Amino acid sequence: MEQEEYILVWESPKIQLPEFRLYYDDKGNVICYTCEKLEGNYIVIDARTYAEGRPDLKVVDGRISTKASNLVVSKLKPDTEGVDCSLEDVSILVSKKDKVKKQKWNLKTYELR
Repeated sequence: MEQEEYILVWESPKIQLPEFRLYYDDKGNVICYTCEKLEGNYIVIDARTYAEGRPDLKVVDGRISTKASNLVVSKLKPDTEGVDCSLEDVSILVSKKDKVKKQKWNLKTYELR
C-alpha cells in the first residue's frame, strides 16, 4: 500500500491591536482606563499612558492635560445645549414646562499655557 503525503496550508489569523481608551466625565476627570467599548466620553491613548494609569490627569478639549490644577479654568458660558436657567439669574434652574425666559448654560474648561 502506498502512503499519500499531504501538505497542510494554514493562514494565521490577523492580529488586532488593542485600542487603549481613557474614559472621562464631563469635567475631564478620569473615570477608568480600559480596552473595552463602554458608554461615555473617551479618548484613544497610547500603551504607555494606559500602563501608567494615572488618576490625576485631566482631559481638556479631547487631549490629556498634565498641567497643575491652578492652570485649568472652568467657566459657565451661554450655549445651545446644557442646563436651562432663568434669563435673569443663572443660579435659578427652570424646567422645560416653565413659561419663563430661559437660557442654556454649559461648563467650558480651558487650559492656561
